[in-house]
Amino acid sequence: MAKTKHQRFETQDISRAEINLAKYNPRLIDDKNRKALEKGLKQHGLVEPLVWNRRTGNLVSGHQRIATLDKLERGGDYELTVSAVDVDEREEALLNVQLNNPSMQGQFDFEMLGNVALDFKIDFDDMGFSEFDVEMMFGGDERFAELFADTPGVEAVKDELRSIREARGSMKEKLEKEQNADYYIVVVCENQKEKDELLRAMSVPLYEKYVTKKQIERLLK
Repeated sequence: MAKTKHQRFETQDISRAEINLAKYNPRLIDDKNRKALEKGLKQHGLVEPLVWNRRTGNLVSGHQRIATLDKLERGGDYELTVSAVDVDEREEALLNVQLNNPSMQGQFDFEMLGNVALDFKIDFDDMGFSEFDVEMMFGGDERFAELFADTPGVEAVKDELRSIREARGSMKEKLEKEQNADYYIVVVCENQKEKDELLRAMSVPLYEKYVTKKQIERLLK
C-alpha cells in the first residue's frame, strides 16, 4: 500500500539538548492547567511525538509538554522521539499557530462528551476540564448532579455563573421595559438540531437562550 503523499514528517530520535524553544511561541498555560497536563503525563506518558523543525532546531508544537517533561526529568538531558519537519521560519511559525489553534480542532458535542464520561466512568477532572467548564456545559443536567456538590470550588463557580445569569436577566428586563427591539435580534433555526449545532459552534451551552455580539463575531472569523 502506498504511503499518502501528504505526509511531510519523519520520526527521529534526538536529545533534549538539540531542541530550541521557539521564542515567538504565543501559547500560554496557567498553573491549574499545567498541573492537569503534568498529571496526564504521569498517568499516561507521552503518547504522541512533539513536532521539531530540523532546519532551525526549533520546537514547532509541544512547548507545554516539553516544559513538563523537563520538570519530570529533573532538568537532565534525555532522548525522545520527535516528528521532524524541514521548513523555513515562516512556515514554522504558521505551523506553530495552526497546530495549537482551537478553531482548527473542532468543538465538543456536549451530549456525546457527557456520554463518554458516563459510559467509561471518566471524571471530567481527568479529562482536563475545570469546574467552571463542567458547570457551563452540564449545569442543570440531572445525570451529573453528583458533580455539583457544594464544595468551595464548585460553590465559587456557581456564584460566578449566578452573577452572569443575573446580569443577563437584568439586561432582558431592561429591554422588556423599554420595549426597544433595536438592542437585539432574533435568530430563527429550522429545528432543534440546527439550533444545537449553532450553539456548539459558538461554544455556548445548549440551554443558553442569549448570546453576545462577541460570540457571534468569533463564529464569523
